[in-house]
Amino acid sequence: MSKQKDLTRWNRAGLHRFRYIDGNAAIYLELLRAAFAEGFPYPDWKDVASRRDILTDPESLVRQYNEKRGEWAWEIARVLARSSHVLTEYIDAYANEGYLDTASQWDNVRRLVEMLDYHPAPPASASTSLVLEAKKKAAGLVKAGFQVKYSPADGGSPVIFETLENINIDHRLNRLRPVEYDRNQHHLGGDSLLLEGKVKDLKIGEPLVLENEKTGALLGYHIQGIEADDKTTRVRVSPRLSQKMTEGYVRVHVKPEERLDPIGPAAKGAEVKRVLRIREEPDGLLPGMVVWISDGKNACFRRLIHVHGHRLVFDAEIGILRIEYARLGLPVVLNVGKKVERPVASNGDAISMFQTAGDWSRLSGQKVVDQRLDSQGEKHLPFYTVTAARYHPVDPGDSYSGYTLLDISCSESAHPFPLHNPQALLVPPATQGPWTVDTYLEKVNGHLPTTIIAGKPKKTSAGDLAVVVSGRRMAWTRLTSVAVDPEKDTAELSASGSWQDRGGGDFFLCETSIYSHFKEVLRLYGWQENNRVLNGNRIPLASVPDCLEKGRSLLVERIDDPGASFLTRIIGIQQNILFMAQNLPKGFTYGNCVIAANIVQAGHGETRAEKVLGSGDATRSSQSFVFEQNKVSFVPDPSQPSGVRAAIDVRVEGRSWKQTGSLKNSGPADPHYIVRMTEESFLKIMFGDGIHGRRLPTGRNNVRITCRVGTGLQGNLPAGSLTKPVKEHRFVEAIRQPLAATGGNDMEGIESLRENAPATILTLERAVSLTDFSSL
Repeated sequence: MSKQKDLTRWNRAGLHRFRYIDGNAAIYLELLRAAFAEGFPYPDWKDVASRRDILTDPESLVRQYNEKRGEWAWEIARVLARSSHVLTEYIDAYANEGYLDTASQWDNVRRLVEMLDYHPAPPASASTSLVLEAKKKAAGLVKAGFQVKYSPADGGSPVIFETLENINIDHRLNRLRPVEYDRNQHHLGGDSLLLEGKVKDLKIGEPLVLENEKTGALLGYHIQGIEADDKTTRVRVSPRLSQKMTEGYVRVHVKPEERLDPIGPAAKGAEVKRVLRIREEPDGLLPGMVVWISDGKNACFRRLIHVHGHRLVFDAEIGILRIEYARLGLPVVLNVGKKVERPVASNGDAISMFQTAGDWSRLSGQKVVDQRLDSQGEKHLPFYTVTAARYHPVDPGDSYSGYTLLDISCSESAHPFPLHNPQALLVPPATQGPWTVDTYLEKVNGHLPTTIIAGKPKKTSAGDLAVVVSGRRMAWTRLTSVAVDPEKDTAELSASGSWQDRGGGDFFLCETSIYSHFKEVLRLYGWQENNRVLNGNRIPLASVPDCLEKGRSLLVERIDDPGASFLTRIIGIQQNILFMAQNLPKGFTYGNCVIAANIVQAGHGETRAEKVLGSGDATRSSQSFVFEQNKVSFVPDPSQPSGVRAAIDVRVEGRSWKQTGSLKNSGPADPHYIVRMTEESFLKIMFGDGIHGRRLPTGRNNVRITCRVGTGLQGNLPAGSLTKPVKEHRFVEAIRQPLAATGGNDMEGIESLRENAPATILTLERAVSLTDFSSL
């Protein structure tokens, strides 16, 4: 045999196994030859005595071993060398099986790690959470064991998952949303509205009405500009938008189909300031002109300052005027002949007599004016009263023949312009003026009355919106009734409550229109996008179903990011606020948050029928049975050393026994058992010895087992794989798997055992080496 004493060359050579005996059949044959040559120095034994030195060259050794010499002693030596080679390899193999780092057989490795009280981790079954969507108006119990399957695309065997617990599902828990999740919470502002879609036939100048869908409040606006593209329409309005409305609750009423003329109730008299409106076009009226205004009872002369369409602005207030009878015309220029008599004082008034050609007797009792300039050059219209107008018909004997003598009174208190010897006076025209003064809709307490009269409508009816528009002034309401008078071709439009208005001023009839019967209701672009941030562990709900109770599992999802979904549970409900066990991560908003509350845990595997495991024998301690079933499911269990327990139910004489990780802490009467894995992936089920754990009672086939089968990596399915039930359930409409199934694993292999078992024992229960720290 070899005289080498260093048998650890494997370490320096980087080998993974010990070589306890260094040699092979070729080397052993050469060693035998050399020993024979030394022990039997026969010169005639040529195969042995041909040389004294020992061969070391590998090629020469192999060539010598393979030579066929036909000599019996040599062949016997070669057989002996080959047999020694085989035996030493067995010695090597068995020696290596006694050391954890070199053992290659699973059972030998298992025995070695059991010396460290370490047991091979069993296979693990994947698990996930399923969302069970209840049928419409359905509610009821879905018992544990409800099966769902995944069929691989390659045609492989279906992967079965079962629910692990009972759950009461309810259609109201299918999809819970935060309060106002589909209502944009941005407040209106600025002067434009961005509408959904490309809106046609909008008209600049027409009104639109914004309605608060939540409160019913209305606001009217004028359309000032329109810009449209394929997806949106931007409408510029006036005045600026009220910030009291939020985008999600705004309904935009546009395109009024009817435009009615207002009729009443119209104002009959008023104290008019400096502004009048006329119904006719102001043709011939220019700033600087003097006009005559009369209602048949009251009359005055005023100078025009501005003419804006039908709106006339004068140099002074007009005063009390019966508007419904008022007319406006141009005064007549009266050429005054001469002053007949000197002024006579009467009650503080100076009365002068003038003569003028023609018959002007109609001026008796009328007011006349004289256009005067003061010392500053400003124009004035002092008025005078014609107290008498006596016409003298043509008579050759009368010195005033064909003249009218006018007694004109000048009040010293009215103005500082006495009437001396005017060349001409402005007097009222002989007939009513050509322009009719426009009246306006009466107001009650500063607002339009509840009911106004308009022209007969064709489409407007109760419930329609109506908007009264006059320039920038606007009033709006929702009509409660429309009473048509067919004889007068009018209608009474009654407001719901009152007319809301903006702009002040009066609604003059000739400038006012009533828009009604808005035919389209539009929404703002993005009105259903609620981007308000959700944070913390609170989610306010619109309502809380009575079946949503504390402790229930929830799946909180993001519509825009399925990967952000997470599981949690309810820790409290106050009013309509849901409190969860964990805070919401960043990115959740009222609009993208969805809560599913019909959540149940499911595990890989399907339940098999009960089988006989064996017969108990009270005379035997630590009785055990091997349950020859592959791929038994394992479910998470933190009480087990491996973190999982076999999904089995062991019943002894009809009573379920408890699975534990070890029997060391079990008492003599505790119905406990432990589970270990065999090399074939079967379960070895071991019972107590009467000291640590109860012995099995004697009986025939009294130990029975029920299990779920399904384990390993194939159960790690991506999200969305489990959607089909094995059998339909009367309460379940659909199944969703929002999260990936994880946790599935095969039984722990040899390499893992070598690595993990030593890590369970640290030096003095402390981490010392880098390897110890990496094992923590």
